[in-house]
Amino acid sequence: MIVSAHLGDCILIAADKRAMACDLETGSMHPSHDEEQKIRRWSLGAIAGTGEVIFLNRVMDYFSNFQVEEQKLKQMDVIYEEIEKRLLEGVPKEALMNNSLIFSIFDGEQSRLYTIPIEPFFKEIKRKDGIEVIRPYLHEIHPWIIDVTCFNLPPDMSNLQNFQRNLRSLSSFESELSFLKYYTQQLKQVFAVQASIDPSITTSFDLYIQICATGHSLALHIENPVLSSPIPKELNYWNRKKT
Repeated sequence: MIVSAHLGDCILIAADKRAMACDLETGSMHPSHDEEQKIRRWSLGAIAGTGEVIFLNRVMDYFSNFQVEEQKLKQMDVIYEEIEKRLLEGVPKEALMNNSLIFSIFDGEQSRLYTIPIEPFFKEIKRKDGIEVIRPYLHEIHPWIIDVTCFNLPPDMSNLQNFQRNLRSLSSFESELSFLKYYTQQLKQVFAVQASIDPSITTSFDLYIQICATGHSLALHIENPVLSSPIPKELNYWNRKKT
């Protein structure tokens, strides 16, 4: 699960720690470990992802190795290439379609926040000339908007709605410590509630903050110990009708 938000004068990204791997023999998704670094820094911000761990790590490796001297970020080409590789390696498309990437980037003037849904990479659209093409896209998260990426949305959305209603800018706090305490407590509740219905995530999470005006950033880990339910061995989330 990833919760990202644009707070006006800074960007927030929070991600749980459970890695999800695909069993190539059965095509099912299963928990791999609970120490995954789903948020990684790169030269201009941070990159985060939810979904199949090998695919996500390969895309994030590209961001991590990107040099500012390079003329253009070619994230769409890289994502398409890594999708093709995982399909050839035997991963079913259903294990990749629900994946999502979120990244921040400081463009020299301000930090911006984007999401990249993976599903459009699998949807072909027929043009007027009859040629079928795909049209993946970047979605910018604007100020005072949150984006939540997870397999199972909670039946009661009030927890997430309260989080959005209570968004505050960094400048509205007396200190950075007060800001961090405020969002840490809010996110602890969000992750604890989601973990109670979604065994693909942990209650503990990593938190990344990036200042819009300068691109300066802070990353930390938040422990959030609560009693959890047993984790199923197989998690086939693309079959939403399956119980």
